[in-house]
Amino acid sequence: MSNSYSVNGPDSHIRVPYYFPMGDFSLIPSLIVFAVVVVALIVGLSLLRRRARRRIAPEIGRAPARVEVSDLIRSANIQLVQMDDAIRDADEELQFAIAEFGPEATHEFADAIATAKTRASEAFALKQRLDDSVPDSEQRQRDWSKRILTLSDSAHALVTAQSRAFERRRRQETTAPDSLQRVRDDIATGRDRLPAASSLLETLGAEYAPEAVAPMAGRTEAAEHAFDEAERLVGAADSGLAAAPLTPVAGQVQAAEAAVRRGATLLDSIERMRDSLREAAGSRDEAVTAARALVAEAARLRDTIEDADAVARIVAASAAVDEVAHTAATRTPPHPAADLDALAAATARLDETLAVARTAQQRLDSARSALVGAVHIAESHIRTASDFIAARRGSVGTDARTRLAGAERELGLARLEADPVAALDGARRAATLATDADALARYDAGGSFHS
Repeated sequence: MSNSYSVNGPDSHIRVPYYFPMGDFSLIPSLIVFAVVVVALIVGLSLLRRRARRRIAPEIGRAPARVEVSDLIRSANIQLVQMDDAIRDADEELQFAIAEFGPEATHEFADAIATAKTRASEAFALKQRLDDSVPDSEQRQRDWSKRILTLSDSAHALVTAQSRAFERRRRQETTAPDSLQRVRDDIATGRDRLPAASSLLETLGAEYAPEAVAPMAGRTEAAEHAFDEAERLVGAADSGLAAAPLTPVAGQVQAAEAAVRRGATLLDSIERMRDSLREAAGSRDEAVTAARALVAEAARLRDTIEDADAVARIVAASAAVDEVAHTAATRTPPHPAADLDALAAATARLDETLAVARTAQQRLDSARSALVGAVHIAESHIRTASDFIAARRGSVGTDARTRLAGAERELGLARLEADPVAALDGARRAATLATDADALARYDAGGSFHS
C-alpha cells in the first residue's frame, strides 16, 4: 500500500510516494504457528521418553510391586522364630565359649546377645500389638511388620556374626581329634547324669501330684536320644578321619556339640523343676497364711461397710478364699504351683471387693504383701514355658514365643514399678501371658515331647 506526501519549498507541487512496511507484520502468524509446532514436538518427545523409561524400568531393576500386608506379617512371623532360635543358640554357645576362652575374651559376645535380646523384646512387643484385639489400620500393620523384620534381621545377624567368630576361633585353636575327644567326654558326663535324673523324676512323682511333674515327662528319654545322636555324629566323624585325616568334620563336631548341649539342657530342666517345686511349696504355705490373714481383715472391714451388696460380695469372696486355702493346705499329694495360682486368683477377687473399704495406704500395703508371691508365680510360669520352648524350639511358632516375651517384659516392668498396685497388676499379667505361652507351645508341639 502506498501514499504520497508534499515537499515544502519551491517545488511543493511535487508529491513523493512512500510505503508502509506491511511485509514485516504479515510474518507474525507464521512465527506463532512455528512456535506451537516446536512446543508440541518437545512435549511429544518428552512423553515418548517417559513411556520408554517405564517399559525399560522392569528390565533394569525397577522397585518391586507393593507387597501385600498379609505377606509382610507372614515374613515377620518367620523371622521372629529364626531370630529367637538364633538368640537361644547363641546364649548356649556363649556359655561354652566362656568355659573355653574365659569371660574376658567373650565380653563382646555377651554384649551382642544383650543387644539382640533388647531388639527381640521390641519385635515381640510389636507382634503382640499386631495380634491384640484392637484393630489396626493396614498402614500401621505394614509399618509394624517392617519394623519387626528390621529388628529380627539385625538381632539375628548380630548373634550369628559372634557365633561364627567363635566357631572360627575354636577351629583354629583346637584340632578335630581334640574336639571329638571333648565331645566324647561330654557325652559320658551326660550319660552319667541320666540315672540320677530318672531317680529324681521318680522322687518328684512320689512327692507331688502327677499334674505337677507332668511337664517333665519324657525329658530323660529325650536327653538320652540327644546323647545317642551326638555319639552317632562323633562315630561318623571318627570314621571320616580314619579314612582320610584331612576330611572336614567340623560340621559333624558342631552338630554333636549341639546335641550334647540339648541333652544337658533337658537334664538341667529336671533339676530346675525340683527347685521350682520346693520353692513353690514354701511360697504356698506363706500364701495360705496370707490368705487367711486377708479373710480375717475382710471380716473386720465388712463390719464398717453399710452397703449390703458390698458386704455380700465380701462374704462370698472370703468364703472362696477360705475354701482354696483349705484345699492348698490339705491336698495330698501336693500341687504347689496349682495351689499358688488358685490362691492368687481367689485373693485377687477378694482384694477387689475390699477396695471400697480400704484406705489408700491399706491398698498399698496389701499390694506389697501380695507382690512377692505374684512375682514368684510369674517367674515359675515363665521358667516352665521357656524350658519347654527351648527343648522343642523347632516345633513352636511365634504365638507362644510372643506371649513368653510379653511375660518376660511385663515381669521386668513390674520389678521396676514404684507403685506396688501397678507392680502387682504387671506381675499377674506376666503370669497369665506365661501360662498362655506354655499352653500354645504345647499345642504347637502336638502334645508330644518327642519328635
